[in-house]
Amino acid sequence: MDEEADDLLSYPFTTEAEPGVHPRYAALRQSDSLTRVRMPYGEPAWLATRYEDVRCVHADARFSRALAAHRDQPRAFPVMPEDSLQGMDPPDHGRLRRLASRVFSARRVERMRPLIQQLANDLLDRMEAHGPPADVIRDYGTQLTGGVITELFGVPHEDRPRFAEWARSVTSTTLPREQVDDHVGKLQDYVDAMVDRCLREPSDDLIGVLVDGFGEGRVSRHELVTLARLMLAAGHDSVNYQIGHCAYLLLTHPAELERLVADPQLINSAVEELLRFEKTDELAVFPRYAVEDLRLGAGHVRAGEPVLPSRISANHDERVFDDPDRLDLGREHNPHLAFGHGPHHCPGAPLARAELQIALGSLVARFPGMRLAVPETGLEWESAGLARELRSLPITW
Repeated sequence: MDEEADDLLSYPFTTEAEPGVHPRYAALRQSDSLTRVRMPYGEPAWLATRYEDVRCVHADARFSRALAAHRDQPRAFPVMPEDSLQGMDPPDHGRLRRLASRVFSARRVERMRPLIQQLANDLLDRMEAHGPPADVIRDYGTQLTGGVITELFGVPHEDRPRFAEWARSVTSTTLPREQVDDHVGKLQDYVDAMVDRCLREPSDDLIGVLVDGFGEGRVSRHELVTLARLMLAAGHDSVNYQIGHCAYLLLTHPAELERLVADPQLINSAVEELLRFEKTDELAVFPRYAVEDLRLGAGHVRAGEPVLPSRISANHDERVFDDPDRLDLGREHNPHLAFGHGPHHCPGAPLARAELQIALGSLVARFPGMRLAVPETGLEWESAGLARELRSLPITW
């Protein structure tokens, strides 16, 4: 792109960590062309906002994620968080992707459901015994997701508080770099020791599944430990943010909440719609680089140029979704891209879905009359990493 910086649209469109989809996405989707943008750091990029374009950027082999490691990639932060699997291209990506998919296969996740349900029930029992108000994030989401992932990976109870602190640093963009590096190093060493124990004494937890793959010669020891570390960290925080966000959406759309209360069987469809409607990570990150000149929509991308695919804009594309700005928990046609698309489709999606279905379904069933315990305007939002998040979500019932 040869355009002067003044000709480029500033992105992200707002620096506020506020809910909702920025209206500028809708305006940009009206054009078949891509949009030239400049982020606070890195080189200029194209922004893809239409559903078909975003799918193409995610899945077409003419776009590379690995090239970003050799470029001044467009980004909202001074230093991009480590992305490992997300930063690889085939065939290397396929080796690790297959291993990660074994950990979170649909069959394995189905076997995890009783554990997730028991943890959710225990937390809800505690909230109910204490009485309102309760914080959906502090008292429920954080403890549920942290409990699930550490239990599945065999992290001892006494290690979980420090493990949680280290895990939060992995995707942080606000902590001092020295602190992030220190915590990442400690987490890497901790996981490395877990792998050592599992090699000496095989286990049937998720570390054991990864070690089995290592034993088959598919990955190196460093790749194994790094993948396990990132999966642990992602599983600890990302779904927690989304549980709180989905609960917020239900509480601020009371008619849809009542609909779910009246029909609990709607929960699977509800989770898909909540993910489509507004995920915690509105910002398009992890640019893909064109490896050859190509046409995308009505735009032309030259080899070496980065494209930022906006999944949240794609999920509100009027060409694909009927009345996309309306939350409809019973939406039938919902091919959303909340978990990505193509080779980089989130391998943890089956577990994330199970956690959201159980967490939200159980919360609504236990407290069908739940409502915000503070005015909506009193809720505090922040962007402490790759996701915007609520600091707390107090409810009463």
